[in-house]
Formats: sequence, C-alpha cells, structure tokens
Amino acid sequence: LIEYTEICIISRSNSMVTPDPSALVVGWIAAFFGAIGFGSFAVPIKGEAANSVDIDPLVMQSYKSLMCFLTSWLVLLLGQEFSFTWWGIVSGMFWVPAGAFNIFAIRNAGLAVSQGIVSSSIVMVSFIWGNLVFREEVQSQPVAYFAILQIMAGLWGMSYFSS
Repeated sequence: LIEYTEICIISRSNSMVTPDPSALVVGWIAAFFGAIGFGSFAVPIKGEAANSVDIDPLVMQSYKSLMCFLTSWLVLLLGQEFSFTWWGIVSGMFWVPAGAFNIFAIRNAGLAVSQGIVSSSIVMVSFIWGNLVFREEVQSQPVAYFAILQIMAGLWGMSYFSS
C-alpha cells in the first residue's frame, strides 16, 4: 500500500501535515479498498475447508504474512521507490500477533462478533495514535472523541446483539 504520509506535502508550520487534495482522494480510495480487504480476509478462515482441518491461528497468520510480503512488492510497479525502515519491522511485531489473536477470535466468537469488537477497538487505538501521538489535527477534540465513542458503541452493540 502507498503510505498516506509519503504522498503528503509537509508544512513545517505548527508541525502539522497539510495533505495535497489529490493525496486525499488517493487516501480515500485506498481506504475503501482496504476496508473491503479487511472486511473480507476472514471469510476463508470461517470456511468449511479451513475448519475441517482445524488450522492453527498462527499458521493462518503465517499465510497472511506471506501474502502481505509477496504483494507488498507490487507498489514498485506503480513507481514507488524502494525504501527500508526498521519501523516496518516494529510494525510487523504488532501486526503478526494481533492478526493471530484476530483469527483466534473469529474462530471462537464468530466473524460478525469478533470483527465488530476488533474494528471498534482499531478505530479507538488508531485515532488515539493519530491525534495524541502524531498530532493530526481535528476540527473539534470533544466532538471527535464523542464520535469515536459512538462508533465504538455501535460496533460493540452490533457484536453483542448478533451473538
């Protein structure tokens, strides 16, 4: 995936990132396809073929990691320059165990319940990282946090009532 930060114009005033309007469009399109992918990746995990052989969550996560590694090279075909950072390794250290736990949750709580809980938690954690750590600007802090709580409550409610 093309990282949003790589297609932004960085403004040094107030240490804020001012996105290029075309970057916002690309970001929204990437987010849409990311949502389709993240919303669908677990379907094979619940499939009869995977359940009939009782594949361990770490094995399934290994398959996900392998496909991520293989497909991540496709951005080079889109003109993205190759660059390495140790932060990618750190990110993987969070992503791999989280993915294994997610697969375990899907297997045990079901797709709708686990994804509702995982999605709402991702919304909260990602917003906190963006807002508090990276200082990404929002128009109103109280309204933004209230909206996050509403999203979380809706997704948790969906999960609770679908079980």
